[in-house]
Amino acid sequence: MSISFLTERGYLPSDQLNDRDWSDITLSREDVRAITSHIFSISKDINPIQFLSLEDRRIMLYFYCDQDIDYSWFSRRLEEREEFADRYRANCTNYGILVAKRNIHKGNALKQFASMVDVPINRIAKFGDQGQKGGNDHELLAYPGSFSVYRADEANSNTFNSHELFNISNAAGTLWVLERLNFVSPDNSRIKASMDMPFIQFKATYQAAAFDMDGTLLSAGQSRPSDDMYRMLASLLENGIPIVIITARNAEEMDRMFLRGFRRYIDEIPKNLFLFLCNGAALLNSH
Repeated sequence: MSISFLTERGYLPSDQLNDRDWSDITLSREDVRAITSHIFSISKDINPIQFLSLEDRRIMLYFYCDQDIDYSWFSRRLEEREEFADRYRANCTNYGILVAKRNIHKGNALKQFASMVDVPINRIAKFGDQGQKGGNDHELLAYPGSFSVYRADEANSNTFNSHELFNISNAAGTLWVLERLNFVSPDNSRIKASMDMPFIQFKATYQAAAFDMDGTLLSAGQSRPSDDMYRMLASLLENGIPIVIITARNAEEMDRMFLRGFRRYIDEIPKNLFLFLCNGAALLNSH
């Protein structure tokens, strides 16, 4: 496996990045002090931080909170601070607060993926569980053709919420939606929905799919996707549908939690599977 890093010139191997490139995606000691000061000025009831790193470079800070509590209010409070929002971006997960440089977020990674596969964003079916404003999937689910499987931005009419409408959440919600979508590949291979749905997000024919990992492909307590999820993803890829997973996790975690199990369902990792790490700061080449 090899890793390429986000730059203004696209994703490049680490030996092709200059100091400015690294500064745009990594956190210095000064950044860590500034971010921590902002965090604790809002609340000191936050657990110790963890660094999310790639090749020993600090990409994100993770502040742990109580599980399954919506901390998007905390992210929004940080984003309201001009001196914070000029340099950093905060998003919440189901476990805490993530902070990275301003250009590191899933919406940016989605645009990079769309360009790589030459598919319009509104023809990519997008899945996440933290789609509320301040949530880690908010930027991912901001466009038409978005599907939340837990929390969503109530003001965003682009997003269908399986949890809110049918009480089907997380990985079960992702599978439920996928079975009801129409896909078409670049060579015009088609995957037809198992049934028609009366919601606008189900009327489109999608050419690619984008997924969050935790809470979307995995449900709470799972260490890897289910057999049914692996089979569904393998079927899409075998039919020529490009797939991207955009996650805050690093390369070792994605290998352990996704790729090792997936190799039981496919002969080799296909070239139309893309894995973005640390919310898009890096691209994992697993082929």
